[in-house]
Amino acid sequence: MERMTKFRLILFWAKFAAVLFTLPSAAQSFNTHQADLDSYLTALSNNNKVMTAVYVTESGVPRYEHYAGLASIEDNIPISAKTRFRIGSVTKTFTAVLIMQLIENNKLSLDTKLNQFYPDIPNATQITIKHLLSHRSGIFNFTSDPDYTSFKMTPQTEEQLVARIQGYQPEFSPGSKHKYSNSNYVLLGFIIESLYDKPLKEVIATNITQPLNLNSTYYGNSSEIEENEASSYHYNGKWVRQPETHMSVPHGAGAIVSTAKDTNQFFTALFEGKLVSTDSLSAMMKLEDGYGLGMSVAPFGEKKFYGHFGGIDGFVSAAGYNTEDGLNITVLSNALNYNFNDVLITVLKSMYGLSIDIPDFSAKPITLSEKFLSSFEGQFASSQVPIKIRFWVENGRLMSQGEGQGALPLTAYSETEFRFDRAGIVINFDEPNDSSSHSNGFVLSQGGGKYEFKRQQ
Repeated sequence: MERMTKFRLILFWAKFAAVLFTLPSAAQSFNTHQADLDSYLTALSNNNKVMTAVYVTESGVPRYEHYAGLASIEDNIPISAKTRFRIGSVTKTFTAVLIMQLIENNKLSLDTKLNQFYPDIPNATQITIKHLLSHRSGIFNFTSDPDYTSFKMTPQTEEQLVARIQGYQPEFSPGSKHKYSNSNYVLLGFIIESLYDKPLKEVIATNITQPLNLNSTYYGNSSEIEENEASSYHYNGKWVRQPETHMSVPHGAGAIVSTAKDTNQFFTALFEGKLVSTDSLSAMMKLEDGYGLGMSVAPFGEKKFYGHFGGIDGFVSAAGYNTEDGLNITVLSNALNYNFNDVLITVLKSMYGLSIDIPDFSAKPITLSEKFLSSFEGQFASSQVPIKIRFWVENGRLMSQGEGQGALPLTAYSETEFRFDRAGIVINFDEPNDSSSHSNGFVLSQGGGKYEFKRQQ
């Protein structure tokens, strides 16, 4: 499913695809730059970069909220505190909670084998519940199948999805490595239904949303504007409404709809011990290869935020809780044409009392000749980051590609400044050398960092 997998940002170096920022040790107070953050989020929305709902609490106490953009462009309905978003893979933390509750009630164990439920899935006698929770089962991710787009918008039964999943060859031996797979959590959702003899929708309501009074959180259906549900969009010169995945497809891997406030309250309740025991929560937070049981961690300086990223159709979401100071951040979006990581960094900087920059969107793209663009062609390397970047001209545009990653088209904003706005990348080249007509280096800015690159060839 597009972006329903663990959210990966479009960076030149994939290993840094998380919230990264050096947090000064003195910045421990929660004196937020709220007015600046309001201006920042509004500027992004007004310039077709991102539409958002942001909700922040500290130990359960509301500290900040902001809503920018439209839940429905067609009906001109603004995003508000009542707007409900598809939260994609943040659903996985809900599913993991339900599994841990079953374990606490002696209905399952982390060592229970998959063959007790689905004996025909390859390696089912070796795959455990823990392997499914931690993405260490080796089961192929069915949303990565090229055939996926042919059925994602039509209802799928348990039999249909399980037949697809068991038809794939294992990618590795269970427990030997970590690889994110939505198949794991679809199966966990069906296991929950089997043990409760109820639809997952009812189990979520009975065990999580009703006890916590999360009245705007539920297993989704088709989006209904009348029910305050947002539509999602992709930017292609203008916002284009995205087709809807049928929610029977993501199931326990990504079918939940929620508001920013409800999602935030869910994570507060989880870390306050209102959903699972201390031992269960500790097990969920224990990371192996960067992932625990239904949650991961995003660093901000020396601080760690436990939670999950999500994405489905045009929706993107992030939820994270800092167990040391109780700061709980939720950011939901239904339209993204910007680096989501930069948005998260800016929200966090503001919450910790650090100054933030509001981007200047007044600059307009310009057109440069292929002859001029050729002065930037070549390969460049940096002593600051372990990656080489190659540039070339194609169809009148400067292209770039980091080692092991896809090619990115760059847009010129001056004779030396180029951007890839969707990832928040700004490249400022040195002026071309008079003798060689080549630029000898550039500075890449992204996510609050600046990295110098020098020409290799």
